[in-house]
Amino acid sequence: MTNEEQLQRIAPCGLDCGRCLDNPASPIGRHARELARELGGFGRRAAFFAQLDPAFAAYPDFERVLARLGQGGCSGCRTGKCLLAECRVKDCVVARGVAFCFECPNFAACDPGLPPGLAERWRANNQRMAASGLDAYVLWLGEQPRY
Repeated sequence: MTNEEQLQRIAPCGLDCGRCLDNPASPIGRHARELARELGGFGRRAAFFAQLDPAFAAYPDFERVLARLGQGGCSGCRTGKCLLAECRVKDCVVARGVAFCFECPNFAACDPGLPPGLAERWRANNQRMAASGLDAYVLWLGEQPRY
């Protein structure tokens, strides 16, 4: 992966936009579309299967989620509209002229304004990138579950 591809795939916070559930090119998006194609018209038969297994009674909800996962709406926070629309991180790095938060001289004292769990992940991601370098971080990140 080239440096430019890494910059498009990895958000300034360290999340992997290339594997996000809102990215239509992500594995999640591709698999959702494949599964929807494979299931075809199963929705017409779900009521019958619900008599055999009650789990199928929720099939219409599953079908809506599957369609949403296959559609996606963002190709990365640096280029598109992120599900976390209120996130200030992408705008902050642009304003400060850095690609990732750890490159900012104010990183250690920064409060990114993220929800608590995401704020800890942001800090840990950027500390890991700073320690290992972007190439190693991208390889490590590819081995981790996205969520």
